[in-house]
Amino acid sequence: MNHKKQFHYWETIWMLAKTDLKMRYQGSWLGIIWVFLKPFCIFLVLNFVFSHLFFKNSPNYSIRLLMGLILWSFFAEATSVGMNSLISKSHILKKVFIPKWIIIVSATIHSAMAFCFNLVILFIFLFFYQIYPDLLHISFFLIYIILIYGISLTFSFVAAPLYVRVRDMNQIWEVILQVLFYGSPIIYPITAVPLNVQTILYLNPMTLLIEHSKVALIDNGIARLDHLLIFISIFIPCFLGSIWYLNKTSRNLVENM
Repeated sequence: MNHKKQFHYWETIWMLAKTDLKMRYQGSWLGIIWVFLKPFCIFLVLNFVFSHLFFKNSPNYSIRLLMGLILWSFFAEATSVGMNSLISKSHILKKVFIPKWIIIVSATIHSAMAFCFNLVILFIFLFFYQIYPDLLHISFFLIYIILIYGISLTFSFVAAPLYVRVRDMNQIWEVILQVLFYGSPIIYPITAVPLNVQTILYLNPMTLLIEHSKVALIDNGIARLDHLLIFISIFIPCFLGSIWYLNKTSRNLVENM
């Protein structure tokens, strides 16, 4: 019985994720092509400016920039839609009982689907630049992707119920995302800033995940494993705590929508 119930949950998640993806681009001339086009247009502008003015001698700057933008777009999109998920599906929650985590997970999976499309573009660029990561380094890259998705879910499990009560959360998070974007090694290499500043930047979890991802796929190397293990040891209790918080705050949530 439990297995049937779990299967029903995942079937519901998949259905909601596909619906979100279709509804987002419904009526658009280019449709799902915007999944590729938006980050690619940003990449073209930033690459033209920074690769010619500031980082002419930085090896593989363009592919590093593209990779950073794709990973960042995944994080920013997943956290934003995750935070808005309960409010956007309030019409469903008011009529039918659905566990709140299903709504949040389905919204972030929709972002993960878009990210998978962009990964295809990334690997095409890698082959164009004659960069061929082996299976070991691709495996580490997948670990970093899972962690990006994990911290996006952790944030969403806390922010989604909080956003129901505090509607300023959306504006606050947009500002924080801008700060975190410039505090991540996306448009600049981490080595371009002083060591004391690097220490501050590593307080941003995306700094470690983006930088380690670049090392794995582009440099064919493995960044410091102790940093990764410390990150995971912090992430796991935070993730479990976010699940506890979502369960605790879900009881009277629908009445506040």
